[in-house]
Amino acid sequence: MPTYRRSSIIDADFETVWEFYDTVDELPILTPDWMGLRVPRVIGPDGQPDPDGYLVGTEIHLETRPLDLFTATEWVVEIVDREVSENRASFVDEQVGDRGPFEAWRHTHRFVDLGDETLIHDRIEYRVPGGGERPLATPFLAGMLWYRHRRTRALLAD
Repeated sequence: MPTYRRSSIIDADFETVWEFYDTVDELPILTPDWMGLRVPRVIGPDGQPDPDGYLVGTEIHLETRPLDLFTATEWVVEIVDREVSENRASFVDEQVGDRGPFEAWRHTHRFVDLGDETLIHDRIEYRVPGGGERPLATPFLAGMLWYRHRRTRALLAD
C-alpha cells in the first residue's frame, strides 16, 4: 500500500503532548477547517459513548464535508492498537471496512519523549478506491499532516 510519513519535534514535554493527543477532542482542533470535520459519536470498546482516551476497540464516527461544497461523507475508524510506556506512546486507527473515503486506511501515531521536547511521527498506509495511489491523495495527506503538526506546535510549544 502507498505510505505517507511525517515527523516533527514539538517544544513541549511528552506528558503534555500525549495527554493532548489521547482524546478525540483534539481531532477537530488539528483538522483544517476546509475539511468540514465533525465527530458525531465515539463508542468505547465496552459500547459506552465517549470513552476516556483511545482504547483498543474504540470506534470513532467522523463526518467530513470538504469545502462545505460536497455531500457529507461518513468515515468510521477503530483503534486497533495502543501502547503506552513512561517515555513512548502510540495508537493505530484503521478504517472500518468500506465506511470511509478510502479502500484501506491505517494511521499509526507515535510519540517519543526527548526530554523537554517530544517527537511526533505519523505513518499513514492507504489505498484509494480502485486501488493504488492517486495523484491527489499524497498532497492531501501531506497538507493534512503539515497542518496537524503546525497546530500542535502552536498550541503546545513552551
